[in-house]
Amino acid sequence: MQEYLKKARGGRVVQTPFLEADALDELRRLAKQEGICLESFGGLPLASRQVAVLFPEHIPAVADPTLVVFLRFEGDLEALEDRLRGLLEPGLLGDLEETAEGFLLATLPRGLKTLEAAGVEAQPASPEQLPKTRERTRSVVVPSLRVDVVGAKGFGVSRTYFAQGVKAGKVKLRGKTASAKDELAEGDALLAEGLGSLVVKRVLGQTKRGNVKLELEVRR
Repeated sequence: MQEYLKKARGGRVVQTPFLEADALDELRRLAKQEGICLESFGGLPLASRQVAVLFPEHIPAVADPTLVVFLRFEGDLEALEDRLRGLLEPGLLGDLEETAEGFLLATLPRGLKTLEAAGVEAQPASPEQLPKTRERTRSVVVPSLRVDVVGAKGFGVSRTYFAQGVKAGKVKLRGKTASAKDELAEGDALLAEGLGSLVVKRVLGQTKRGNVKLELEVRR
């Protein structure tokens, strides 16, 4: 964190690799304290892993450095993520989503080159393959059905941030104020003040590693 801030203090535009939501929240807090502007880009809507770009106030805007890649893969989302973790540096691996035709991966241009060099069938996603709205159905893999786990994953925020909203009484499950330890079931609706709503459309079962695969409908 301090490395990126140190470079940005000198008036430079600084780009991070993909960061987990908790790390991005902390970097955003530190940048705000120092008067450094920060924009984040996830490539996919509701992305939890994002790239941060830090820049001085006199620069009006910065470009989105991310790239969304379409992948064909014979296997499930969890198996593909395991393979990608073996091929890509952690900072090149953004969010991964399953579609009817294949998978979408948020990465950086260097990530696409790495995949191509490894013989992976990958290409920049076409406009037709990209999600078009922020009201959408998405498949996710989570370690449990707890409110704080599913809510953070579904809305693309850190678990710490979402848990703070739960503690403040801003999250409702089945029409009642939720606690972090409450669990969702198929058909449940979760309402989060300032974030939107999500519905558990289907519980698709457990993965080989004991995680749970869900189909969520998310509205923001």
